[in-house]
Amino acid sequence: MPKRPDPVWSAPEGVKTPKLYLYNSLTRKKELFVPQNHVVTWYSCGPTVYDESHMGHARSYVSFDILRRVMQDYFGYHINYVMNITDIDDKIIKRARTKYLVKQYRESQGTKEQVYDDIAAAMAYHNTIIVTTTDPDKRKMLIDEVQKVKVAAEALKAATISQNAAETLVKQEELLTSASSVLGEWLDKQKGMDITNNSIFAELPRHYEDEFNKDMEALNVLPADVVTRVSEFVPQIVEYIKKIMSNGYAYESNGSVYFDVGKFEGKGNHYYAKLVPEAYGNQEALEEGEGALSLNTAQEKRSPNDFALWKASKPGEPVWPSPWGLGRPGWHIECSAMASGVLGESLDIHTGGVDLKFPHHDNELAQSEAYFNNDHWVRYFLHTGHLHIDGCKMSKSLKNFITIKKALEESSASHLRIAFLLHSWKDTLDYSSNTMEGSRQYYKMLNEFNLNIQDLIRRTGCTSTVWTSQEESLQSLYNSCRVNVHKALCDNIDTRRALDHIRDVITEANKYMNNSVKVNSQLLININSFVGKLMNIFGVPVGDRGASGDQGSEKLIAVAEVVANIREQLRQWARDKEKDVKELQRQLLGLCDNIRDDFLPPLGIRLEDREGESPCIKLVDAAELMQEIQAKKDQEEARKQEKAVKKSEQAAKAPAETPKDPKDMFRTPEYSQWDSNGIPSHDKDGKEISKSQMKKLTKQMEAQKKKFDKWQALQQS
Repeated sequence: MPKRPDPVWSAPEGVKTPKLYLYNSLTRKKELFVPQNHVVTWYSCGPTVYDESHMGHARSYVSFDILRRVMQDYFGYHINYVMNITDIDDKIIKRARTKYLVKQYRESQGTKEQVYDDIAAAMAYHNTIIVTTTDPDKRKMLIDEVQKVKVAAEALKAATISQNAAETLVKQEELLTSASSVLGEWLDKQKGMDITNNSIFAELPRHYEDEFNKDMEALNVLPADVVTRVSEFVPQIVEYIKKIMSNGYAYESNGSVYFDVGKFEGKGNHYYAKLVPEAYGNQEALEEGEGALSLNTAQEKRSPNDFALWKASKPGEPVWPSPWGLGRPGWHIECSAMASGVLGESLDIHTGGVDLKFPHHDNELAQSEAYFNNDHWVRYFLHTGHLHIDGCKMSKSLKNFITIKKALEESSASHLRIAFLLHSWKDTLDYSSNTMEGSRQYYKMLNEFNLNIQDLIRRTGCTSTVWTSQEESLQSLYNSCRVNVHKALCDNIDTRRALDHIRDVITEANKYMNNSVKVNSQLLININSFVGKLMNIFGVPVGDRGASGDQGSEKLIAVAEVVANIREQLRQWARDKEKDVKELQRQLLGLCDNIRDDFLPPLGIRLEDREGESPCIKLVDAAELMQEIQAKKDQEEARKQEKAVKKSEQAAKAPAETPKDPKDMFRTPEYSQWDSNGIPSHDKDGKEISKSQMKKLTKQMEAQKKKFDKWQALQQS
């Protein structure tokens, strides 16, 4: 037979797969993300470590962490993530000096009278600062500090008058604590220039860097692949500045070095203020970027738009050697030198808060492009939006300044992260009670769904044979969910839209579980697995997905102890021969409730009773479960109190009726004979009352007697 020809096969046309687009601040629109090499180079502006990290920091670093996780674990990019720590800065220098001087003052403080005089002088100097402060928020904060000192001074005065030595000493310490900021400014004006030891300026940033790292760990933010500190990069920064000067874009003046914006702009391949062209020449922003210790340098600069690369150190500032004399790096140059030193002449991604666009990031771009003589130092600039508190900008003067530690006392890291996921990373986020309540409800939905699926598997195992129109409908929605989540993440990593699609599929899956007698558990497992993996990518672990090691052993032992204690209780009851059957039944039901409400919740185990079926077992966060139970108890107690108040009010309004005498309460046609106490002995037909009925009637009479006796007592009082 002749050989049959091979069948013809044609490749399917397929579908167009969405690609990742990111909102690029350089173009102010979404751009297709195209990395330059196999490893994405990413530089993130790190914190200036001079104070506690606040929710504004969380807004940026949690958002960047979400973007990084999605790009690594969802899209599969290999990333080299670099972050800096700014530990040389005007704010750090000023804060370190004042803290050091106040500490010295407190260790060697003189008499109470001397403290009074010094604080009075400090207050006078503080008032001169208030007069010259134009920023309303800063001005209000300064005024609040004055008021705080006045209150503490009055308290000390009262303690002194009372001649209580111990109380006076306590109030003196409280006054010094309240006046530390005011006193620090005054001491710095007098003695700040005498501080020359660089170690004094290193201690403060190291402390707050450690605190920042603890906060990031608590927020489940992945550590950077590389962390650079300015203080450890000074020699490279000096070399970087020298190269910019040799390229003709910087000049030395009185020991400082300034970037020549005019020269840079004059070259055809360069553009200054790429990110915020409309801010070009904004002197207020430029001066703020230069730092509070670097003002009054107009005579040193060729143009007001020029900015410092190297600052000649004044007395009371840390110093490092350079070809131009002792000094320190400017703020903007540090990021250029560190990012370039680790990642090279062109970065794929640079991230930072929106408030850093101008002048910090625009100056970074100019310096780096001047160094490499290119116009593409950063390909994609990503900026997170502002964070507001209850609709207002966060400010100490408005008393809405929230540290990360404080926020974590009120909400879990997962709740905070979901709040960020439910908003676009580039837009303003309003941190409020409503925002956090929405986040908590979303997390509860995720967790409950996961727990219900786990319980379903425990009870029925994995079943995939059930397949009707209901399963087809849910599978179709699940398919759409996966496609839509992918589209959302491709569209500027839109996690808000992705979470909306997850909510929709969970809602339908819950309906399917509740409305179906027999379910395809494998389909539900698939949906739960997809949701769990996605949330894990976002940095939000959902549910107790299995304990291991010592933690698992501890929980197992704790459960065993509960079982052992219950067993011993049951054994004691079984040995009690005098126990009434009904009493034993009541105690057994009470024990069942105690197991559910008291014994298991501290272990993170929630039982949910279901009529005619075995209870639903859920492993949850123990602390959250205890809070939930306490909240329900509080609500129930509030309802009881409200009911009691209403009953009392109704009783007060109702006319005082005379209760029936218990001896006469059963003198009705229902009965034909009574004993001496008025208890019926025969019914209306002359039939003798049964013992159980007699017992019931006796109890009713006793209750009526108590009511009657109480009424009589009230009448006699």
